[in-house]
Amino acid sequence: MINLLPTTYAESIRYGRQNTILRNWLIGVAIAMVGLVIILAGGWLYINQQSKTLQKNIDITNQQLKAQNLAKVQKDAKEITGDIKVINQVLGTEIRFSDLIQAIGNDMPPGTVLGTLSLTQINGTLDLSASAKDYASAAQIAVNLSGSKNKLFSKVDIIAINCTTTLDQTVYKCGATFKALFSADAKNRFLSVPKGSQ
Repeated sequence: MINLLPTTYAESIRYGRQNTILRNWLIGVAIAMVGLVIILAGGWLYINQQSKTLQKNIDITNQQLKAQNLAKVQKDAKEITGDIKVINQVLGTEIRFSDLIQAIGNDMPPGTVLGTLSLTQINGTLDLSASAKDYASAAQIAVNLSGSKNKLFSKVDIIAINCTTTLDQTVYKCGATFKALFSADAKNRFLSVPKGSQ
């Protein structure tokens, strides 16, 4: 097919078509930009609204916590936790007093009787009181209890020996108190202390 149109007219038709395509592209880009601006503005408004809502919720929660005195509750909870740990430690420690009393009784010298036992610390010392006929018997209690053959106590201190000189019919005229430190062997035999508390 032979084009008989003048060159200038044919070029103007071609440029007109290109201009129409370019115009359509520009209109599309402008519409896309307007849409993008609308989306950004809507997103910013939504995020701003959500931020305000969350801040209101945080403020309400903080007011409720202040009203409920959270700090005091937390302090009380820590105290209770500490008390529970102490209770568990005490309950987890088994002291076989019956065996201990029998072992101490075997080492008591003639003319003496065991009075009371008082454990001052789980792994510490034992306070003893005893009655004796005289000073010598009372002093012999400390010697017998700290003897190496019984392996009960590594050290026994005499706290006091008091004797009465009245003419009553009491056989045991002296009262004595002692502080005894358990030996390592006695701890294993008479005190079942859990590993976590040692």
